Amino acid sequence: MSPENPKPSQQPSLLRLFRNRFIAGLFVVLPIYITYALLKWLYDLLYSNALQPITYGLRKLWGLGETEADLNIYLTILLSVIALLLVVTLIYIAGMFFRSRLHQFVNWVLLTVPGVKTIYSVVNKVFDAISNSQQDVNQFKRVVLVPFPHQGMKAPAFVTSECTDITTGETILCVYVPTTPVPTSGYMLLIPQAEVVDLNWDLEDTLQAIVSGGITVPKDVSYISNDS
Repeated sequence: MSPENPKPSQQPSLLRLFRNRFIAGLFVVLPIYITYALLKWLYDLLYSNALQPITYGLRKLWGLGETEADLNIYLTILLSVIALLLVVTLIYIAGMFFRSRLHQFVNWVLLTVPGVKTIYSVVNKVFDAISNSQQDVNQFKRVVLVPFPHQGMKAPAFVTSECTDITTGETILCVYVPTTPVPTSGYMLLIPQAEVVDLNWDLEDTLQAIVSGGITVPKDVSYISNDS
């Protein structure tokens, strides 16, 4: 009788364990690294294009030297803080003119300059879409389940407003049904209030479930109406 050799049977399980742990490690490390890389990229962009030129101008204005090596650590930090406050103040003042006539005039000028028009138009549309989507999210009143796309199935939706049927006096809800994985696109539906079910998820839970395709869905759901 040949002796038993457990190593061949254990080898696949060890490889599988290593693979699973490695993939799990990637899911832990990658979100942290990507977040760090994006924040570092934003900081480097802000520093090289705003903070560094401002601190250089302040050094020249106050006669503190041409380079950072000419300053002590306290003056360097102070100049950086002043530059950051100036940038924040400038952005705050610019926000006061958002969608004003001055803002519209600047848009008109940039959209008439050849070459600049193409780039500025694309960038401006992206930020307009982000701004409008943020306003739409803030207008959501309730999270509900609606029969969609047909009876027998339900989809999460956000109540944006209410109206009244002129014949029956019944309350009609205007709801927005977002799509997966991009919730900024979806459907606007009119549906009787009696046909919706109030969802026990909050706005953040619902958006995460939609973007992830249901992977991060909460464990409990109020799927069945209490009235039924």
